[in-house]
Amino acid sequence: MMNILLPTDFSENSRNAAAYALQFFKDTPCNFHLLHVLPTPADKMTSGYLAMSPAVKDNFDKLLSWLHSIRTNPEHNFKICFKVDYLINAVREKVREKQIDLILMGTKGKTNKEGVVIGNNTSDVMMKVKCPVLAISEHASFREHKKILFPTDYKIHYGSNVLRTLLNLASLSKANVKILEIFGNEHEPSLEQIENREFLQDAFSPRIPVLQTYYTSKEKNPKKVMVTNRDIDMIVLAAKNLNLCQKFLKNEEDENIPFINQLPLLVLHG
Repeated sequence: MMNILLPTDFSENSRNAAAYALQFFKDTPCNFHLLHVLPTPADKMTSGYLAMSPAVKDNFDKLLSWLHSIRTNPEHNFKICFKVDYLINAVREKVREKQIDLILMGTKGKTNKEGVVIGNNTSDVMMKVKCPVLAISEHASFREHKKILFPTDYKIHYGSNVLRTLLNLASLSKANVKILEIFGNEHEPSLEQIENREFLQDAFSPRIPVLQTYYTSKEKNPKKVMVTNRDIDMIVLAAKNLNLCQKFLKNEEDENIPFINQLPLLVLHG
């Protein structure tokens, strides 16, 4: 039984992420933990303030009713949690308490500006919570994940804990993985990068990923690279390499690359 955390602010984006989760794991028994967090300074945390308000309860009731109406797997269970705390504290506590396997959330909430690709809360969870995060765009509609793109510069070692979630999800959907090698110049890869490359390839054995090499010194704008990968269904990054995300969410004119912000983004920790 998988334990999946679904943070929600009851926005359309978080609702879409929850629907995506039910479809993605339609054949997998899951406990879905719905978490709503009200961020509040410590001096306001009175006993009355800690209680779930009627408005929040009503939002939970509506969300649960809707989730049950679209559920296709009777082994999908829903549990609700309301916390008055800072978001990261609440998420970390729930990850420990419920032994969460995956956090699945919208790329942004109702408070983010139009045009923002990844909101501040989602970015914070990706970077600060030691748990895999799958971020779903408000524009994303579920489709089988058959081709997964994994950009890496091989400057970190990918241990088995980091790769476990990716290997499980790829196996779940029988997806092929393409590794996009990112090198800064023609003197790369170094010996260390070669060792990390070999370890990464061995981890996927016997299904060896496709390799695609990209030199940032030759092509400053990744837009051309991404155009050749229009058929991918998901992007995967390690949290330690999350700065690479900027190369694929923006082009040199600082404009959103078409179609990229509609793809699920999986961030790995380990």
